[in-house]
Amino acid sequence: MVIPSPSSPKCLIDIYMDPLIKELQNLWHVDVLTSDNAKNEIFTMHAALMWTVNDLSTYGMVSRWSTAGVMVCLVCMEDIHAFYLQNGRKVCYFNYHRQFLPLDHPYHRKKKAVTKNRVERNVAYPRLMGEQIRD
Repeated sequence: MVIPSPSSPKCLIDIYMDPLIKELQNLWHVDVLTSDNAKNEIFTMHAALMWTVNDLSTYGMVSRWSTAGVMVCLVCMEDIHAFYLQNGRKVCYFNYHRQFLPLDHPYHRKKKAVTKNRVERNVAYPRLMGEQIRD
């Protein structure tokens, strides 16, 4: 869906998304019979919104997740360990994202490879698969 407008709808994006969300909820909860022409079968279809294509500011409007400040990481959510730099007050995630490296990667444990002179002991969250995503 493309919203034709000279300016962004900002917090009113839900007005545009509401019909889509209602239709997807209906397709998820109500049994919709459809046919598979390749197998020549009828099956029950469920639909879900898997992704949206947008920039970061639109992601913030659609998901209502903060895209500014410290808690910006879409993977870590509230469990982020970012900090503000002393000069310039910018947010820094420098050491924290070493946890996404494999455990045997040299930078994962090496103190002098990055700043703050510490070893990263956290491991990345496991990726959700199949049924876990739906639950």
